[in-house]
Amino acid sequence: MRKVILFVSVAAMMAALAGCKSNNAEQRKAMEEPMKHEREFMNQAIRHHSPDVMRVDVIDSTVVYTHIYDGIVDIKAYTFDGDVCVEAERVYTFPTQMSALRHYRDAIEKAELYDNIEMYKNQVRYDLKKQQHELETKGLTKDQLKAKFDKQISDAKADFAKEKDRMKDHHKDGKKHDKK
Repeated sequence: MRKVILFVSVAAMMAALAGCKSNNAEQRKAMEEPMKHEREFMNQAIRHHSPDVMRVDVIDSTVVYTHIYDGIVDIKAYTFDGDVCVEAERVYTFPTQMSALRHYRDAIEKAELYDNIEMYKNQVRYDLKKQQHELETKGLTKDQLKAKFDKQISDAKADFAKEKDRMKDHHKDGKKHDKK
């Protein structure tokens, strides 16, 4: 999903640049930079066989939290006006259209939490209602929200590392018992 948003953003930037008839090398470099970072981010996840990829970025006045798990791309975008979150959008991209349809139906059933629920192919997008996004962001500035997500990510990575070590120890103990 993040790639879709990134692609749409890049396409919009390209259209704007074409409209201005500008071939400035700096503008082209700025346009290519986010795609380069995104490719590197995904390549790192693939290289390290990461089953769960989490990332948080601040883009202008928006905190973007991306979580990729089980083939699902979950992107939360919190837009700030000064130090107050004024809007929150969530976009899911599913591996299949059927799984997207199931999520879409769930979102419709929980319409008291969401506005503007939309589905297109295997993607579901909706806005969190004001009360809902205020629960998540109340009293947090853009930087504090990013720090909160960064902490969640580091905690999750630490838990994953502990579980991985525990499983290694469990397998070592099992091998010791097998030799007896």
